[in-house]
Amino acid sequence: MGMTYWIQTLENDSITSESDDHSMMHSLSDDLDQACRNLGVPELSSFADFTDLELNMTDEDGTDEEWDEEDFDDEAHLDKMKDKMEWFDPAAGLQCLEALRQHVEEGWNVELDDDRREWLLEELDDCIDTLKALPKEGARFNLAVIM
Repeated sequence: MGMTYWIQTLENDSITSESDDHSMMHSLSDDLDQACRNLGVPELSSFADFTDLELNMTDEDGTDEEWDEEDFDDEAHLDKMKDKMEWFDPAAGLQCLEALRQHVEEGWNVELDDDRREWLLEELDDCIDTLKALPKEGARFNLAVIM
């Protein structure tokens, strides 16, 4: 199974978790974190939330004693999980993502063929667009690690 990031947002106590996979960002996260350190911006992985992954790793069906079958109705499940999730400031996320996007576009020294570089740029653009669409006050986001 592959791992990916999903960008999730929290606005007015409501979660939006419909996201494209950001598998290239996840697979290159160590290299992207190093680029962030070089650029002097927060590391991409510092915005990761592992709540969904931890829940899915508790046992084969993804449940533990704290959750029962009816908790997995999508809306109810997300509502219960939101207090367990880590949420981050979109402005800090934008600083990171925009710096990475510019760095990758200007010839990042990690060996990527043109298709993979374009794929990474598209994923970064998707996250940037999501964060730019959030209201300035009160909204939060995370990069949920999904298996």
